[in-house]
Amino acid sequence: MRKTIFFFLIMFLSGIPLYAVELPTGFDCSAAGDMAVLDGGRFKPLDTFAGESLKTLTGRWKFKETDHLAMLFSLLAQPDWTNDKLIRLDYRPLKETLGLDAQETFFSYNELAANPHFQQWADRVIQKSGADQKLNRLEQETSALMHQLNLFQDIVKGDAIHIVPPPPGSPPNADWLSIVSPASYSQEIQNSLKQGYQNLLAAVRTHDAKAFEQAGRDLKNQLTKLNPEIYPPLKDLQREIYFNRSRPFLNAWIYYLLAFLMFLVSFFYTNRILYWASFIVFNIGFVYHSLGLILRSLISGRAPVSNMYESVIFVGWGVILFALVFEIVYRRRWIIACASFLGVCMLILADILPFDSNIEPLVPVLRNNYWLIVHVLTITISYSAFALAMGLAHIVMAIYFYFPQRIALLKELSLFIYRVLQVGVVLLAAGTILGGVWAAESWGRFWGWDPKETWALISLLGYMVILHARSIGWLRDFGTAVGSILGFWLILMTWYGVNFVLASGLHSYGFGSGGGKYVLLYLGLELLFLIMAGWKYKLFQEAEANQIAASATAK
Repeated sequence: MRKTIFFFLIMFLSGIPLYAVELPTGFDCSAAGDMAVLDGGRFKPLDTFAGESLKTLTGRWKFKETDHLAMLFSLLAQPDWTNDKLIRLDYRPLKETLGLDAQETFFSYNELAANPHFQQWADRVIQKSGADQKLNRLEQETSALMHQLNLFQDIVKGDAIHIVPPPPGSPPNADWLSIVSPASYSQEIQNSLKQGYQNLLAAVRTHDAKAFEQAGRDLKNQLTKLNPEIYPPLKDLQREIYFNRSRPFLNAWIYYLLAFLMFLVSFFYTNRILYWASFIVFNIGFVYHSLGLILRSLISGRAPVSNMYESVIFVGWGVILFALVFEIVYRRRWIIACASFLGVCMLILADILPFDSNIEPLVPVLRNNYWLIVHVLTITISYSAFALAMGLAHIVMAIYFYFPQRIALLKELSLFIYRVLQVGVVLLAAGTILGGVWAAESWGRFWGWDPKETWALISLLGYMVILHARSIGWLRDFGTAVGSILGFWLILMTWYGVNFVLASGLHSYGFGSGGGKYVLLYLGLELLFLIMAGWKYKLFQEAEANQIAASATAK
């Protein structure tokens, strides 16, 4: 009898879903995905709004493998989500401060909003923000959690969905209206809009795919007719949806990885067909990479280098571009194989590091598109050259470690490093000077020792020292490789450290926090690698000197 009761108890518990609300699956939400939303200062399709909102709440564009658009409509249609563990909280000190389980990652809205410790910290953040005081890391994370809870609440209530354009004759910068309160229109239009919205949600609740598609089409047609003069073109909205769904950067690093593995095989099995196959796969990845940047530029209306996420993507693209040029000139596999690996690393790091990947309007200092293209692109593409030189330097160090007798190959690769560094220095010098011209136009002075300016100058001088030391013989092949790796540490400080460590100065756009553990891990591993390679190189030098001495003695 006890076994029977236990059996049915297990069956009963196993039948209880993990979430009180059934996850929306089984029907296509794309019929409503190209509705225009005014959010974050720009027009975007509802598809993008759904993905960005879900990423803010859960850390990903998908939750439990549920499509982001379907998840958004589920949140709108079923407010019971307030009791389910949906909101992601990673920062362990904040979880401990709030008395939450530090091992848990997701928490419910009700669990967090009712937490008395959270209320105290939220009040503290509001007071310091009102007094324009700088927040520490714990307070910054509290502020981010406040944003998550406010966004969740606004979505569930429908207040966050600003898809109703203002009436004709409104000011050009008039805000768009929430679908639940389009108060600027007549009562008849308001009722019609609300009814269309309710029809859409009812189809979600009943999982009626046909009814959802029809309701989405009807509501979209109604919205576009309210003020067709300011409603964004459908092709622009659909282009952004294609960018979201095609995931060109993901495809790019997959092809780069495949090309890298094929190039590795080609080093052991010399075959012309395998080389050209690897080269084609590499170029397919480059096409996807370029397509992603082009689409992002068309969507944003600017060059894709305005924040850390975009700059990492663009630096990776520049590495591939330089490798293609050098491969065409020299026809050697080393550079392009190295670039393949770096391309994979750059695109993956852009996703895993705490960078905001959303397309946002430019801050005022960047709104001069001419200087954004001339100065920022020049500086950023110089980082690509230095990154490629750094990657080649690792190959040189590895050869010194395992095959120090391959002198001809080492000299060839060292020459490649030298040439790439020359390109990088020219670009960095030009970008720094152009930045001064832009600063004179934007801030009224050519140079002000801003942290970004200072570290750009330090980087430039550091690389010029390496080039001059190489040209006069102070540095040889091994020293040039070491200098290229250490020089990239300066670039890392200029590029990442100023924004995410110092977080000060007039270059205040794109700032953030976090990711320091990844940088420290990289620097630690890099330092260990340099020590081991240097020790091996010293042993090789000693053995070579002993061999020369023995040969002289024998003669």
